Amino acid sequence: MESLPQSIGSTCIYKKSERKRKMRSEGDHINELPDDILVNILSRLTMKEAVRTSIISSRWRYLWRGFSGCLNFDDPFTMANSKWPHLNLKSGPINVERHKFVNWVNQVLSSLEGHCTEELRICFDVFSNHDIDNWIKFALERRVRRLELDFSRVVYNLRFVGQYTFPSHLDFYSSFRHLTDLSLTTVGITGEVLEHLLCYCCPVLEVLNVAESSSLTSLKVSGPSLKLKHLKLNKLDNLKDLQLHAPNLLSFEYSGPILPFSFRNVPNLVDASFWGCFSAYIAKNLCQHSIFLVQLHTLKLDTCHLLIGDSEYRAGRYLHDIPEMCNLKHLEIIGTPKVNDLIFCIALLEAAPSLYKFSLKLVSQYDYESYESVKTIKDQPYLSFIELRSIRVVELLGFVGHTADFELVMYLIFSAKLLEKIIIDPCTTWRVGTPRELIWRETAEYQSARRRAFELAAKFPLWEFVIP
Repeated sequence: MESLPQSIGSTCIYKKSERKRKMRSEGDHINELPDDILVNILSRLTMKEAVRTSIISSRWRYLWRGFSGCLNFDDPFTMANSKWPHLNLKSGPINVERHKFVNWVNQVLSSLEGHCTEELRICFDVFSNHDIDNWIKFALERRVRRLELDFSRVVYNLRFVGQYTFPSHLDFYSSFRHLTDLSLTTVGITGEVLEHLLCYCCPVLEVLNVAESSSLTSLKVSGPSLKLKHLKLNKLDNLKDLQLHAPNLLSFEYSGPILPFSFRNVPNLVDASFWGCFSAYIAKNLCQHSIFLVQLHTLKLDTCHLLIGDSEYRAGRYLHDIPEMCNLKHLEIIGTPKVNDLIFCIALLEAAPSLYKFSLKLVSQYDYESYESVKTIKDQPYLSFIELRSIRVVELLGFVGHTADFELVMYLIFSAKLLEKIIIDPCTTWRVGTPRELIWRETAEYQSARRRAFELAAKFPLWEFVIP
């Protein structure tokens, strides 16, 4: 093979060296920037990415210590492996992992030198009260804007055992005036402390999330200068009294005991989510809450606890006693493929003339025999008179691919005249967003359901199907 002419070889070498020179030049430009600008750039990365830059050069070795972005301390795979050992995620015993986690958080926080931090997020099964006190003190000193403490237990039944108690010495909170978002899970906090935070210590707080707190028995969310826009109260088994007077509240989520509170004092509420027994209470008493329902744009309900018998449906009660929700744009239902649950869903759809999207998340998968033996939508002739006037997007999560699934999708296609897109995901609802999701998507059951979804899509080529 003949060698390249010398001029061509020289040109190639010149171009390579020119590229290297430009790269060095660009790198030099970055190094010419002052430290505060470099730290600002690092703070836009994740914490781990910022730490990795310490190997670039001696100048970059300690720049990450000025990091002021999101400090995210989370180890979901270790938590998942402790809950479900069969996943084989290669983590040690939970007591060993707790010690490692606490040391990791303490080491990083003690290394930081900045004056402020955008967000502090600590999520692990932790019992070390002294260390948690110091983490909250760090959040105060660094004027954190978003604080999340999630100490969910590996064993759910032990969530109230040894629960960390949020400090009750109220003078401690004077520096929370910058806090806009507070999330507490498996943290004991009383209504008195929460009310003091809302009214006096967190003047710009817009988001509050409290879950699995053993100490919260009553709560009054009220105040003339309250800025709160988003409130989530979940799995509060001991809550007995709740009062809401929040004129700026836009979204509200609740799961817990049935409480007779009113929605009259939330004039701007447009997004509501209810789960568990309280959701069943709302579903059975929709007419009593018609004033609040009419203002909603998004409604999410859990019908798994509804337990309405066939006789009630035959009487037509739940097809006619639902108030019109004229502003509703998105309805999400978590339920089963039982025909009574589906009929209730369709009755809700009919009561929402402006609905754009309907999401149905199925929580249980029946075996072949029992699933095929249940009544289906086609057995309910009066449903053929219902016209779904505005729905354009349907999302079905937990699709199995049996008769009830097929008939539900076909019913929606023929009844929703403006339907454009159908999203079908065979992944079960309770696996989504967990480490178990990826494993499930590799199983034969998932792949089989996915094939059935494609078979269904092939029968309706005029509609857009999205199948993950």
